[in-house]
Amino acid sequence: MTQDFWLKNVRTEIGFHQNEAYVDRTDTKMIHLHIKDGVFSEMIEDATLIPKNSQQIDGGGQLLTPALVEKHCHLDKSKLGVPWEPIMPAKNIVERFESEIVALNQLALPLKQRAKNLLNLEVQHGVTFFRSHIDIHPKVGLSYLEQVMDTLNDYDKKIGYELVAFPQHGLLRTHSQQLMKDALRNGATFVGGVDPATVDDDLEGSLMTTFDLATEFNAPIDIHLHNRDDAGRETIRRIIQLTEASQLEGKVFMSHAFGLNDFQGEERQEVFTALARQNIGIVSSVPLTPNTMPPLMELKSYGVKVHLGCDNIYDSWSPYGTGNLSDKLARFGEMSGLTSQTQLTQALGLVTNHQTALDEQGNISWPKVGDDATFLLTTASCSAEFVARQIPVTLSYHKGNQIL
Repeated sequence: MTQDFWLKNVRTEIGFHQNEAYVDRTDTKMIHLHIKDGVFSEMIEDATLIPKNSQQIDGGGQLLTPALVEKHCHLDKSKLGVPWEPIMPAKNIVERFESEIVALNQLALPLKQRAKNLLNLEVQHGVTFFRSHIDIHPKVGLSYLEQVMDTLNDYDKKIGYELVAFPQHGLLRTHSQQLMKDALRNGATFVGGVDPATVDDDLEGSLMTTFDLATEFNAPIDIHLHNRDDAGRETIRRIIQLTEASQLEGKVFMSHAFGLNDFQGEERQEVFTALARQNIGIVSSVPLTPNTMPPLMELKSYGVKVHLGCDNIYDSWSPYGTGNLSDKLARFGEMSGLTSQTQLTQALGLVTNHQTALDEQGNISWPKVGDDATFLLTTASCSAEFVARQIPVTLSYHKGNQIL
């Protein structure tokens, strides 16, 4: 369907206001945007120039911000919509994921409805784009992937998504190489992985297979890394080396990456610099356990692209999770001591794929003519207030399609 309408009377941020001591507010102005074929095709300040016979949506003076991007969720795992039950104890990660398949498959509510519940929950809080990891395992084949894709099709392309073929039970351990290929031929767009040194017990073989799959299918990688100390450091170093050797710069992500805490001194500088040079992204779910979350702000200072995601939401791994990405962002901001107007404005980029209305110097960086018409409206006075006070989202669009 051809999109052609005007979004009028919305405020956009135009710069920081500096008093004698500090930035005390963000200045805004009222604009009107012509949205056509999924992009901002015109931006004007004079509402009288809007054609009288055009379709118009009145933003009511609300703030326009980039839409939220969920970089880490599991649409196949959530138990949203089923009666409360505590998580089953597990002695280790292997016992946890072995019991998970049985637990999920016996739920009264089918995967498709549980996935839809999670999508709707996150959409309600402003997410318009999802990256979801989908279990690929001999006991489930491609069934989880197929059901998630079927769920997403119900949204008629109104939301964006990336699907990670995720061999959580071990790529080599479960002999899932062929299944991974099948998944990548049938809808998955990323190659996943998890703790190759301990789950597969073969760091080199597991990583080589992962990168071979990425090369064969020209697919990005998003690998979960929980290992610490020697195993964690060795895994991270080898991923950096293979990223360069495979010419996958900008196409590799490390989720969790707890081992980044264990680099010290010159080695720390070397590794963080290499991550930035290879444009390897770090995705964190903002764990509260001390000395677990990677040093995201330090990594950011090296030029590493860091992102936040919700991860577990009421599943076999955790009874917690709100499905509110803004909640994760506010938690991170509080833990990291982000309190100034400029810091909070930039923090929004952690959940928008680094898109912010203003850059660090306060120059306008979004929206611009030609940008995708993917945005939120909120009653917040500025991005900083939206981040710190978690002001609700009232309207959201993805490439010109209304979602919320």
